[in-house]
Amino acid sequence: MSPRTHPLAPSDPLESVWRALSDPTRRALLDVLRAGPRTTGDLVDAFPQSRVGVMKHLDVLVTAGLIVVRREGRERWNHLNAIPLQLMYERWVRPYEAMWAAPLLRLKDSLETSILSPEDPTMTSKTIPSLMPLHVAGIMRVELSIPIEAPIERVWRGLTEQVDLWWPRDFFASRDPLRMRFDANLGGCLYEEGPNGGGVIWYTVIAITPGRSVDLAGHLTAAFGGPSQTILRLALSEQGEHTVLDLTDSVLGNVGERTAATNEEGWRALFETGFKSFVESNREN
Repeated sequence: MSPRTHPLAPSDPLESVWRALSDPTRRALLDVLRAGPRTTGDLVDAFPQSRVGVMKHLDVLVTAGLIVVRREGRERWNHLNAIPLQLMYERWVRPYEAMWAAPLLRLKDSLETSILSPEDPTMTSKTIPSLMPLHVAGIMRVELSIPIEAPIERVWRGLTEQVDLWWPRDFFASRDPLRMRFDANLGGCLYEEGPNGGGVIWYTVIAITPGRSVDLAGHLTAAFGGPSQTILRLALSEQGEHTVLDLTDSVLGNVGERTAATNEEGWRALFETGFKSFVESNREN
């Protein structure tokens, strides 16, 4: 009986990722995309296989979630999505770090025991700095492309001037928030306004092209999966009678299982469900 058919063998949600990474050509394609997005034509020219062969490899990577495809006119742009790799790390590497850490813990105990002076009873192990890191740093990137049936001017106004009208109540971070505010100017903030001068700053505007794009920098505290720094870019483009909102969120810091698993889901709920629905149902406002 093979492992896949064994009744005690657990299903592996990352099976498609393992399968995608098993081929050297597909791994090479991911290496190329680490330097930045590439069109399908660029990737075909970079490999000796036929166009059909390269396309088959790309389809496997897209199915595994390792590549996100965006179409711009007639061109198909391929973007690397590292989230499945981060999930693989969380599932298969981090659990075994304890095995690697055990010898270091024994060394730590040995050093603390040897350097404590019996002549100084006030000196305790609390005075010895910890030798073990609390977190493992990493990088996570989420990319979403959301079509909205509204003119670009209407989408920008809803994004920057009417945030309090569509921001879901369950997305507030503070206990008693009054409203969400967005000062969409250079150096301005996206923040929760609370009673008695309280509140929470989500992001600070670090770059803006009015009517088109805004770049924001923020911090995730430990309560929300951090400590991490996040750079969020929201960019609008016109495609016929539609507007496309491209969202890119790059997180640097503690990007553990909780952050990786919930970040994309949270952005989709906020912008695909909340913002998109609001703009499309209030196109004249």
